[in-house]
Amino acid sequence: MRSLKAWLLAAASAAALVAAVAHPAVAADRKLEFDEKAPVLFQADRLIYDTDGKTVRLEGNVEISSDSRVLTAAAVAYDQTTGVVTASGGVVVREADGSTLSADSVELTGDLKEGVIENIGLLLDKHTRLVAARGTREKGDRTVLERAVFSPCDICVDKGQSEPLWQIKAVRVVWDQSEKRISYEDASFEFFGVPIAAVPVFSHADFTVKNQSGFLAPTAGQSSDLGYFVEIPYHFALDPSYDLTVSAMVATEVFPVIKLNWRQKLDDGEYWLSGSFTYDDAYDSLGLPTGQQTAYSHIFGRGRFKLTDKIGWGFDLERVSNDTYLERYEISNADRLTSRAYLDWRDGRSYGSVSAYAFQGLRASDDPGLTPLVLPEAELHYVLDKAFWGGEVAFDGSVLSLQRSAGLDTQRLSAGLTWTRPEILENGMALTFFAHLRGDVYRVTDADPVLNPGLDDNDVLARASGYLGAEMRWPFVRQTDSGYTQIIEPIVQVIAAPYGNGPEGIPNEDSLSLEFDDTNLFNPVKFTGLDLIESGPRANIGLRYAEFFPGGGSLEVLAGFQSRLDDDPAFQGSTGLGETQSDYVSRISVTPWQGLTIVNRLRLDKDDFSVRRNEVYIQGTGSWYEIDASYLKLESDPSLTGLGPREEVNVLSRVYVSEYWSAIGGIRRDLEGSQMIESRFGVAYEDECSYFEFGFRRRFTRDRDAEPATTFILSVRLKALGDDTATAVPLYRRDPYLGNENREATGFGGF
Repeated sequence: MRSLKAWLLAAASAAALVAAVAHPAVAADRKLEFDEKAPVLFQADRLIYDTDGKTVRLEGNVEISSDSRVLTAAAVAYDQTTGVVTASGGVVVREADGSTLSADSVELTGDLKEGVIENIGLLLDKHTRLVAARGTREKGDRTVLERAVFSPCDICVDKGQSEPLWQIKAVRVVWDQSEKRISYEDASFEFFGVPIAAVPVFSHADFTVKNQSGFLAPTAGQSSDLGYFVEIPYHFALDPSYDLTVSAMVATEVFPVIKLNWRQKLDDGEYWLSGSFTYDDAYDSLGLPTGQQTAYSHIFGRGRFKLTDKIGWGFDLERVSNDTYLERYEISNADRLTSRAYLDWRDGRSYGSVSAYAFQGLRASDDPGLTPLVLPEAELHYVLDKAFWGGEVAFDGSVLSLQRSAGLDTQRLSAGLTWTRPEILENGMALTFFAHLRGDVYRVTDADPVLNPGLDDNDVLARASGYLGAEMRWPFVRQTDSGYTQIIEPIVQVIAAPYGNGPEGIPNEDSLSLEFDDTNLFNPVKFTGLDLIESGPRANIGLRYAEFFPGGGSLEVLAGFQSRLDDDPAFQGSTGLGETQSDYVSRISVTPWQGLTIVNRLRLDKDDFSVRRNEVYIQGTGSWYEIDASYLKLESDPSLTGLGPREEVNVLSRVYVSEYWSAIGGIRRDLEGSQMIESRFGVAYEDECSYFEFGFRRRFTRDRDAEPATTFILSVRLKALGDDTATAVPLYRRDPYLGNENREATGFGGF
């Protein structure tokens, strides 16, 4: 019985080794030796035990299982004298992870480190297959396959296919388990069975490796700015926690561009840095060539780190050497870059942060001298543990310092208290009482007598402000027999506050932009920052209607306005606020079914109900489509932004026309100026083993030396060759026609 147990252990170990011949995950994750106490189960039609010949043989429907692995064969024999295990007749090994190995026969030596397998067929996962006429196991960590074929593609017999979309055939394949690499000799790539490329030597990482050095799939295209170009990335897997990708973009109309992408995970967080460099023709401020050459570069980055459970720090880095470099070299369409370093703290509903900002404007009208450096901006919001008069008390503090190389410098210190007490009455009415008191101190330097009349250097200005109020919400709910739920909710907010915005000359740095809409209709103060104060008694009045459909859809309408006892001169006329009667604002949100949302925001003139602002947003994802569309109409706003009227439509969509094919289309058009800004179109094919995309993009605008441009991009990814993460470009995260560089963080999915 002892010898029988030893034989069964050997047979079970042989099953493990058979799987490891072509399944790297088995060898990487499991030992090929079995505990003598491990249970081994077997069954067969016959058991033949030859004591003289010292052989054991199972015949007929043999099944041996151990350690979640099952070996089946017509016959299995074990020679105790030579230590050779032989399995024959439809040998199949099934792993717990679902992978399957089939072979005609298997013969393994006594130490289970060497052996021969005839006619191997391996299903590594749902799609990936590797077959060979013969396999040899050498030295326990090296497998040699003869006349092998590898492919992760399915064969659609229903459509008359006899060959996969693509496959690799090789005279000899060597899998080195210690190096975790699969090498092909005398290989050829075939598409639908037709050889398209012969490669004497080719290799890729085995299937246990998630991050290994090597070339990544290239991207090729043509642009009217760049000419014909190809970008070839090489990935350096330096360590499991950090890596580097270097890309060389070679084009016919510009000098080569070198791109770098560095990623690293640390014990307390992670960060990434990406950038590029080239040396090319120089242009003046009007976009005319100077006849000289200069260096161009950019760097983007992001880092997020944790010091304790409540304290973290991080940075965002965005800088470029030239205003038009990002656009001209198809890197990004950004027209304003923001760099930031910060330290933040959170404890429940209390939080605080200290930040420094540096901005870089890329538009021709941007003046670097007037662009401020924010150093620092500190904020604190602290909620007291104890209630006061039955309500919650929160303290808010703020420190801000703006420095300019030319123009006004400002320092501001603010501190305030907010008290809030909610009440729910028996009739369902929700009441909220609130009060706020704040003090601000300003110091200004480098005042311009023309731009800042009435201010002198080192002027110190102080003011106090506050308000108190109450808000009433009274929802009425009705449920119909057909399953609809309807809600009608009147909302009234009354605020009492003194008049006045403080002493004359207080600079307005953070309240330049104001959009009066449904999002701030019931804000006690409409301004986004602290520099301007909304003063005087006022009331915000609105009505909300919501209906929820039985199938999961919904309809919500919110409309309202503001009424004041007297005008507030802090508001400019174009905001729709400040007079005794404000404009009317509304939001209509419709979700006809799960996965599609349509939102319309309106601002109507208080006198004639003409449209002063109209926004429509459509977002959805379904089984056959993705869409992200918007329409925007704004009246002129010279007092705040200096901009004229604007009307624009922006659409980006993907339609899945079949199981594998999809079409991407998008436009951005200036309706006010009757001109196109950008258009794009692309077709993509994706199945279980491949991803192909061909894209077209046309930019119609001109910005100095960045002229209108047309770009074609061809991207090819073959999955299971170290590029398994490649898939259809996410519609809302990355621009499919701007190459590999993007302002979005490059994830750590490869680690």
